[in-house]
Amino acid sequence: MLFEVGGLLGALFAGWGSDLLFSGQRAPMILLFTLGLMVSVAALWLAPVHHYALLAVCFFTVGFFVFGPQMLIGLAAVECGHKAAAGSITGFLGLFAYLGAALAGWPLSLVIERYGWSGMFSLLSVAAVLMGLLLMPLLMAGITTTHSRRIKQ
Repeated sequence: MLFEVGGLLGALFAGWGSDLLFSGQRAPMILLFTLGLMVSVAALWLAPVHHYALLAVCFFTVGFFVFGPQMLIGLAAVECGHKAAAGSITGFLGLFAYLGAALAGWPLSLVIERYGWSGMFSLLSVAAVLMGLLLMPLLMAGITTTHSRRIKQ
């Protein structure tokens, strides 16, 4: 339950923060949340199994840092497209999100079976790093757009 509560608060904070702190640019906030996700996954990995309060905080923060970018990616996609296609864009993103959710369990179960929980946490850490790297072009495009707007003014 703490994972979902963290996710709800993370989604709200991500939208508010990207509007307030980054003038509506989504990529910098997504990158900050990705860094937070890396730290949260590492903390969950290293937390003692019987320290329930620490594990609860870790699950809350993982939810916070997962749901924020998930919401912002959808928002950024809709903002990049034409407003007449907003429903199609959202549906297309939803298709891949649900497909990923449905298919992710099997490969992760194979990793856990073969390499144990350390293998799964290693894979999640690598995925978080890849997410940050794959967002760099989006971040750079936003910085370039902002810079060119300032030059025109």
